[in-house]
Amino acid sequence: MRHGFSLIRIVLPVVSCVSLVAQMEPLYIGTYTNTAAQSRGIYSAHFDANTGSLSDVSVAAETANPSFLARHPYRPILYAVNEVPDGTVSSFAIGSKGELKFLGKSPTGGAAPCHLIVDRSGKWLLVANYNGANIAVMPILPDGKAGEPHVTPHNGSGPNPQQKEPHPHEIVEVAGNIILVPDLGADRIARYVLDSARGTLSPADPAGIRLPPGSGPRHLAASADGMKLYVLSELANTVTVFGQSNTGAAWSILQTIPLLLPQFEGRSTAAEIAMHPSGRYVYASNRGADDIVVFAIDSATGRLTRAGSAPTGATPRFFTIDPGGKWLLAAGQASNTVTVFAIDPAAGMLKAQSNPAHVPAPVFIGAGL
Repeated sequence: MRHGFSLIRIVLPVVSCVSLVAQMEPLYIGTYTNTAAQSRGIYSAHFDANTGSLSDVSVAAETANPSFLARHPYRPILYAVNEVPDGTVSSFAIGSKGELKFLGKSPTGGAAPCHLIVDRSGKWLLVANYNGANIAVMPILPDGKAGEPHVTPHNGSGPNPQQKEPHPHEIVEVAGNIILVPDLGADRIARYVLDSARGTLSPADPAGIRLPPGSGPRHLAASADGMKLYVLSELANTVTVFGQSNTGAAWSILQTIPLLLPQFEGRSTAAEIAMHPSGRYVYASNRGADDIVVFAIDSATGRLTRAGSAPTGATPRFFTIDPGGKWLLAAGQASNTVTVFAIDPAAGMLKAQSNPAHVPAPVFIGAGL
């Protein structure tokens, strides 16, 4: 189950990117606390965007399974999903030195919330409840805490045993108040229009984008012009490229490309996808193969060509790219590591820097000051 620096997963319209952390200021790392790694919750660290060094890892807040974090766009508040059966969101005030002060915990209206964003107006939290088969819109109250959720149920299933019910996995906001929700269980990208004045969701036109049965769409990235979507499917281990001829036109599949090489043997599931800020490369991670694949984007067609890959720590559930396009930080959930990679500006390839930082069961990196 369940995609950095001030990462809120809002795409205007570029996704999977971030707002830059000032030099040597804190960033926050989400973890799973229910593993043998014995994580205590949210960790903070300092990242030097000049040198790529990651240092001063410490516990910032103790909370259960904070598997995804989001920073408010203009208030010093950090939100964390608590991916537990009775799903909640925890709210924290960010102090002048990056310290976190617990404000409160709010139910999300569904089980195992795995992703959240703050909408660009700063008024609403949107949460994907993976085992609740719904998404929730929660008002942000004057004190910074999240209010009562209004839930929108999802429907559908797929042929894979993991697809007995809907599993919304991510929420992405793109231009025009459009909300995109990859649903792993329903083989569909749901599309909504968010009314930012009232906090309500209504179906967009079209209301969804279908993937082949058994794909299991998990996360996505979008091109700068909003006309291409790069959808990572966890179960099929593929990236599917969708295109529009013009705004409002139907989405069509342009390409589906595998993440695993033909000679790979064993079990692997796709995890994260992100586009380089230059718009020239797409990166995607494999849990099992334990690598990050680099794809070059054809500027004319949007289609992908595999350029190579780089080994990571075990189970790279998440990674993020700094907006300058210089560094990629990868979370190795099973190796208890965060690895910093330098990005070759000419070819997009990755080179690991020094020794990885130790963080217990990391599954999110970012949401810095």
